[in-house]
Amino acid sequence: MEPLPAPPPDEPTVLDWFRSVLRLRPISIPSQEKPRVLSAAQPALPSKPAEKVRRVVRVGQLRLPGSLVLALLGQAALEAAPVRDRMPIHGVVLYLLAFGLAGWGLWKNDLGLLSSPESEIVSRDAPARAGWLGVGAVLGLLAFLSSGGNTFRLSTVVFWCGSVACLLIAFWEGENPFLLAARRIWAWLRRPRVFLGLDGWAVGFWMALGLAGIFRFVHLSTIPLDMWSDQAEKLLDVADVLAGRYSIFFTRNTGREAMQFYMAAATARIFGTGVSFLTLKIGTAVAGWLTLPFIYALAREVVDRRVALAGMLLAGVAMWPNVLSRTGLRFSLYPLVAAPALFLLARGLRRQNRNDLLLAGVVAGIGLHGYSPARVLPVVLAVGVVLYALHPAARGRRARLLAWSAAAAGLALVVFLPLLRVALEKPDDFLFRSLSRLGTVERPLPGTVLSLLISNLRNALGMFNWDSGLIWVVSLPGKPLLDWVTGALFVIGAALCLVRYARRRHWLDLFLLLSIPMLMLPSWLALAFPGENPAPNRASGVLIPVFILAGWAVVAVGETIAAAWPGRLGRIVAAGWTGSLLLMAVLNNYALTFQVFYPDYLRSAWNTSDGGQVIQGFAESVGDYETAHVVPYPYWWDTRLVGIQAGQPLKDYALARENLESVASVTDTQLFLFNTLDVETLDRLRGLFPQGQLRQFESDVEGHGFMIYLVPERPGSR
Repeated sequence: MEPLPAPPPDEPTVLDWFRSVLRLRPISIPSQEKPRVLSAAQPALPSKPAEKVRRVVRVGQLRLPGSLVLALLGQAALEAAPVRDRMPIHGVVLYLLAFGLAGWGLWKNDLGLLSSPESEIVSRDAPARAGWLGVGAVLGLLAFLSSGGNTFRLSTVVFWCGSVACLLIAFWEGENPFLLAARRIWAWLRRPRVFLGLDGWAVGFWMALGLAGIFRFVHLSTIPLDMWSDQAEKLLDVADVLAGRYSIFFTRNTGREAMQFYMAAATARIFGTGVSFLTLKIGTAVAGWLTLPFIYALAREVVDRRVALAGMLLAGVAMWPNVLSRTGLRFSLYPLVAAPALFLLARGLRRQNRNDLLLAGVVAGIGLHGYSPARVLPVVLAVGVVLYALHPAARGRRARLLAWSAAAAGLALVVFLPLLRVALEKPDDFLFRSLSRLGTVERPLPGTVLSLLISNLRNALGMFNWDSGLIWVVSLPGKPLLDWVTGALFVIGAALCLVRYARRRHWLDLFLLLSIPMLMLPSWLALAFPGENPAPNRASGVLIPVFILAGWAVVAVGETIAAAWPGRLGRIVAAGWTGSLLLMAVLNNYALTFQVFYPDYLRSAWNTSDGGQVIQGFAESVGDYETAHVVPYPYWWDTRLVGIQAGQPLKDYALARENLESVASVTDTQLFLFNTLDVETLDRLRGLFPQGQLRQFESDVEGHGFMIYLVPERPGSR
């Protein structure tokens, strides 16, 4: 019998081995021993036990972890720079090397590019329901007509909500969504049942969301404790709503959209917190917390659920979004609407689902009632549609996409209708804030438009890793907006996204990168006031792509470590590295928020809470709320805030120095608070009330003490 043929040789050549060495991935050299040929008559000898395969670290795949180490060193160099007017050259060089090494690693396919979710088509492209379309158009016209006088009336709300619902039904594919929801609710009420199921990812999701809740809500009533003038304006608007004045656009303090004031009024009624700083903070903290699941959903559309979980965790603990949520102002409303709108756009285009695009339009329209910078959101969504249409994924679908986009834009317009009526009636009030920053309404431009655009964009992009600007209420002036770990991760994530786009030409990668400058437009378009840029509050929507990219880097580095070191030990090392990065980010941001930012905030904010407590104690003991006064002093307390902190939100305790004689005849016990530097007021009080008692309130914060002058009850009082 002929001997069995030996398997065909598959040995690499010397040239193959040399090329693999240059790629930093050397292939193994085969043994020189020739394989034995066995015949049928020759029995095989007993084989020796197989030798244990040695695990060799693939050094070539450690490019990405190496790039992260360089980025961390670069960020540390930037933060340690003693001079803030220019970046240290060694920090910039380290970042350039990190960016290049990360791009090289991804280009060499060190981690399989972390592929994005596959496309699917769920739409049947059903025609619009003409009857519902006609009813919705009529109701929209009635909503517009009934919105006159900048007032929400019952008829306005009914026509407005009815129009949105009818138009949504008209364009919706499939069964009427409202009837479907009502039927499911009715079926559940008839047979209530709850199914609970948790896997590892669900546990991780809820743990990350719970940790973010701790960062958002712990010590919310006291951190921060003191307000500034913007909160006084907002609380006066909330008081107007509670008093029955239902404005569409609130013109106080250069004009503000209505969403927060109705949220705060509802909070005050439901929780009994009244017209207070806590009322504002509850709403904005909840808004910031509810943004996180949509960041998760968008990151899952861009990459996968690992990146989604890491990005949501980083966004949940970061100082920047936590500070925005705790100010009690509308800053957190921008990402609250931007995150679901971007998610619905990404999912709708991937699935070719018209319903998702319709909901994205509705959310964008709602955002226009929240915070003025959200006016850029429809533009961002439109750019996303255009980018998709320019890529091969849209081949054969562009006409349909145009029709869907028009329907979504129409829905957004209908949601915007009451504000549109106000904009037409009061264009100066509605546009003043935006035009005063963009153009010459308030002051001439301090330079040419092109030079201002370039410098503003450069400064805005630098706020993440270098200088977050001068707005002390939402950042650490002169310091980066991100902690040193998250800042390095963000840069590496941006490199990964850019190279993946270069390799795969997926529209969503390019859109994620371009969304960063687009979502920051309200900040870097402040051409008339370049000193207000960067503005972390006006650019708050950009936190969505920033933390997604940072989460992407966390997962990518862990994956490359596991791939470079095969086996269980590699997975353990990768998990330890990933966990260490996230733990460092958590600890860094806890320290930044509660141990660095808040003490700095206390030094910058005036202690009106102390003044309010003194007045409250006076009124509840020897005096009355009506016989307490605060003498104004330049660049000191907003006396309206003192009244709010004392529990008297509609009372301004200001009594100017020149008007002190007006209370000289009052015989009841009186209290006067004034600045320690105001010697003239002290002299006048001693002249008017020589029997008064003077003492100084000592604050824990240096320079925040104030004078207390107590005038006891005099004969002749009741």
